[in-house]
Amino acid sequence: MATAKTRAQLRRLNALSLIRSALSGKFQRGEDQNVRLEEIAALCGQRARSRAGRDCHAVRDLLLTIASEWDLGREQLEDQSDACLAAIAEMLSPPR
Repeated sequence: MATAKTRAQLRRLNALSLIRSALSGKFQRGEDQNVRLEEIAALCGQRARSRAGRDCHAVRDLLLTIASEWDLGREQLEDQSDACLAAIAEMLSPPR
C-alpha cells in the first residue's frame, strides 16, 4: 500500500481506490490485472444509464474529459493523468 505525501498524491490514491472498488463490483479480476479503456468505458456507460437524474451536460463533459485525457500509449490505469483519474472517480462516485 502506498502512502501519500502530498494532497495531490492523496487525491490520486483516493481516485484510484474509488475506481478499483467500482471495478471489483463489476468485473471479476485480480488486483494486478491491467485496467483498460474498454473496461472504464463500459463501467462509466453503465453508471450514466443507471442515474437518469444526473445532469446530462455534466455527464457528457466528464465522458469527454476521460476520453481526451486517457493516454492510449500507456494502457495501465495507474499511468493515467491526475485529471483523467479525477474525472473517472467523479463519474463513478455516488450521487450527492
